[in-house]
Amino acid sequence: MENTFSWLILPNSNIILMYEKILSLVLFAFIIYKFEYLKSSEKIYFFLIGAIVVKMIFESMLNYGTIFQQLTLFTILFPAAYIIFVKYICRIYDFDILELIAQFYILLYILFMAIYGRGFSFSLEQVTMVDYGPFSGDSRIIHARSIFMMIIPMLWYLNEFLMHKKMISLFILIICFSIIVVHQHRSVWASSIFALGIYFFMSLRVNLLSIPRLLNIFITSIILLVLLSFIISQVFPGTLEFFADRFSEILDPAKEDGTGKFRADQRRVYFPMVLERPLFGWTFEGFEMKNPLVDWWPEKTGQHFHEGFMEMLFYHGFLGLILKYFYLAYLAFKVFAKNLDQKSIILISFSLAGLIFSFSYVLPLIFWGHVGLCLYYLERKSDDHLSEESEYIIISKQPLSEPRQLN
Repeated sequence: MENTFSWLILPNSNIILMYEKILSLVLFAFIIYKFEYLKSSEKIYFFLIGAIVVKMIFESMLNYGTIFQQLTLFTILFPAAYIIFVKYICRIYDFDILELIAQFYILLYILFMAIYGRGFSFSLEQVTMVDYGPFSGDSRIIHARSIFMMIIPMLWYLNEFLMHKKMISLFILIICFSIIVVHQHRSVWASSIFALGIYFFMSLRVNLLSIPRLLNIFITSIILLVLLSFIISQVFPGTLEFFADRFSEILDPAKEDGTGKFRADQRRVYFPMVLERPLFGWTFEGFEMKNPLVDWWPEKTGQHFHEGFMEMLFYHGFLGLILKYFYLAYLAFKVFAKNLDQKSIILISFSLAGLIFSFSYVLPLIFWGHVGLCLYYLERKSDDHLSEESEYIIISKQPLSEPRQLN
């Protein structure tokens, strides 16, 4: 489901999109088949998703005479079910794959850039392509949705360096940080800063880091950044001013002639329409209506939203928005928990960064798979904690004269 990976295997967007739609239907059917094996909370969550799907089927049959007028509306909602699927699969096979995922994204980036990265530059020059696929459409080469995933290895190797002080982890961390910086996706910059803030907050709360050590890390980082900035300003004059100008749009997203202006225009135009149908959204009618902002997209291809929140609000209303982002709200609550392990902290930090990224782009399906993995790690940690408590109770209840052994 990772766009850059699927492009290496089959560089054709139409086929990849059709594959994702078909596989989404297959996985949805699989969850129905395994429904009895889901946990109670998962059953309730999936039942609500299924109710919306059934409602859309009836709407399509009554208004359009087809079983499902636009399958894209299903794939927009499907990520909520994909969370359940990934969580279930991880639980069945007892996966522990976060390190593998971190390594996967680094190797994938290196391989993709080795094949397609020859035209990379800081100029942001537009590139005309027949099929844009996972590409950004300019000299940054890779789209923000894929660079966003580099937050996972960045957090993983940051944690590895802080916990084990391995220089190889620091080296890979610097590589991940550099990748995020040089590709200049401001949405990824903002998401990375937010993820790091959540990571450090949670690490302090569960006593993985002490306040003095955290201050040492910040002071050392600032000193190194100042030295690096001085070197860059001497060797490449104007570079710092260029990046500062790029970063300034994060603080002023509606800046005239900036890319954030189009997103602001979409909110201004579409949100009043959302309020007309706040509960279930415009569904098929909204997908097929003429675009009120631009005319360069073909008719009946949807509204082409650049923001995840607005997409859900317009097509599926507040009910769909709450359903899709419910688990992120749950993870935001878990930030304040004290019995979290390191892997859960990393994945919670990454998952919540998706809330920031959703203001700029629609989150890719693979992101929601990582949310499912995060929930699995939390569930795994909780089960381990309960198991330890059970062992303690069994031991404490044995008579003192008997040997304290557990089978």
